[in-house]
Amino acid sequence: MKTIWLQLIILKLFCFGFSPVTIGSEKPNFIIVVSESHSTSAVGSYKGYLSDINPTPNLDLISQKSSVFTNAFCTNAASGPSSAVILTGKHSHLNGFIQNGNKFNTSQNYLPKILQEIGYQTALFGRWDLGTEPKYFDNWSIIADPTEKYNPEFLNSKSQKRIEGHSTDIITDLALDWLHKKTNEKPFFLLIQFNATNNPWMPAIRHLRLYDDKLLPEPVNFIDEHAGKASPARYQSMEIKQDLKLSNDLFFPSEQSDGNQSKKTENSNSQKNLNLMTPEQHSAWTLSWRPKNEAFLRENQSKENILQWKFQRFTKNYLRCVSGIDENIKRINDCLTATDNTSAFFVYTSNHGRFLGEHGWFGSKWIYEESSKIPLIIRKPLGLSSPKTVSSLVQNIDLAQTILDYAGFQEGKEMQGKSMSQLLDNEDSNNTWRNSIYFHHNEFPGDQMIAKHYGIRTLKHKLIHFYQFDEWEFYDLENDPTESKNLYSKESYSSELEKMKQLLISNRTKYFDRSDISIMPEEWRKIYRGPEARKE
Repeated sequence: MKTIWLQLIILKLFCFGFSPVTIGSEKPNFIIVVSESHSTSAVGSYKGYLSDINPTPNLDLISQKSSVFTNAFCTNAASGPSSAVILTGKHSHLNGFIQNGNKFNTSQNYLPKILQEIGYQTALFGRWDLGTEPKYFDNWSIIADPTEKYNPEFLNSKSQKRIEGHSTDIITDLALDWLHKKTNEKPFFLLIQFNATNNPWMPAIRHLRLYDDKLLPEPVNFIDEHAGKASPARYQSMEIKQDLKLSNDLFFPSEQSDGNQSKKTENSNSQKNLNLMTPEQHSAWTLSWRPKNEAFLRENQSKENILQWKFQRFTKNYLRCVSGIDENIKRINDCLTATDNTSAFFVYTSNHGRFLGEHGWFGSKWIYEESSKIPLIIRKPLGLSSPKTVSSLVQNIDLAQTILDYAGFQEGKEMQGKSMSQLLDNEDSNNTWRNSIYFHHNEFPGDQMIAKHYGIRTLKHKLIHFYQFDEWEFYDLENDPTESKNLYSKESYSSELEKMKQLLISNRTKYFDRSDISIMPEEWRKIYRGPEARKE
């Protein structure tokens, strides 16, 4: 018994030093973990089509003591814009970060700035895709290039250095080291942002054979001809069948790859990571993939089988990356549970979702469910709430306002989100807390060629307007959760459709979205809908 108590004391001191930072503090601490494009299908507690595989057993254990939000959505399913929304509590058109490649305006009021002003110490570790140096973080260390997974270069306010290992492990190391060394007794806000689940999907060496013995199930809408949908669903560049490249995306040797792929491989993100590997890492990587690649060549795949093979290869690599995140969530949680943990919030979420074979796709950026829905798991300080499932509509604009609410700051008037404290504190969560969510994708053309669109989702329906092409989609989510049947032209839904159109207008007004939604000239539309429109 004495040995057990001694081990707990040592672990507690490692995690938080000698200052009882979470015990007896008037303001709670916040540990926010944000992954890049983590699909709810790859979170066990969300019971998606991959739940039997379940790459998140540790996160699921946390979920059993948390509020799990089953209808949480992003406002813009692109990485940089979604990150900016989380920090500002404002839609992209209002915070100024509309599409990837923009520069984040650090002069505006946003979460770490306000928290510093009310007495918090703030820290950031991991991915930072906002194009400017982090401000209002007392300590920070970010990946210089978010596509680097092996031996990545990290930047902080004083230096830059390359650190050996996998990015997920290193990010966690840095965060726990900060917790160990910090001596300030102020309450803290710790933001940990993982990059593992974004392209290239390169798992840690220890996970390369994980799931080799599994045949993953395919989603029910894996084969989707997009019949009846607006044209953007057919003119995109995120199809597993033809847009996932054997060498760049699936780590097949370039000299045996498809078409002219080898010409692009030299500068690909996957090749960059291979070049960064140590000899030992590179050898282990090569030895792991060689028998799988040889088996592929022996089987002489048909076109139909190649689609299934690509799906298995891509999704297993993605799940391996998720498993790495889950292992490190356990490390973080072990550190927290070694203390009394009386005043620490733990939040796990993602900046946006991702398709894992649904509609035959692998990307994101759409308002469709798999892309816009995000995991959101919030564990309040122990003893203050019981675990529950919350089905109310929430968005990533709500997170900043919620944190500030619990931190005792009630003046976030610029923010457009709502504090979720009502949903977290009340046993009976109210489904009418918000009647709709608003989404706007602002980037076209782009790497995945997703047409600009805005739309709304209620608990029952979804309306989408691809305004540059003046095309619409309308879905009955209760009867068609996979969004396979566009009902926009169905007379029987005309009354509900008109209500949704009015609700869409009111949402644009409510959120001050004055973006240009003009229909483009016919000649422009022909360019992007002709036979050469798809990027190959």
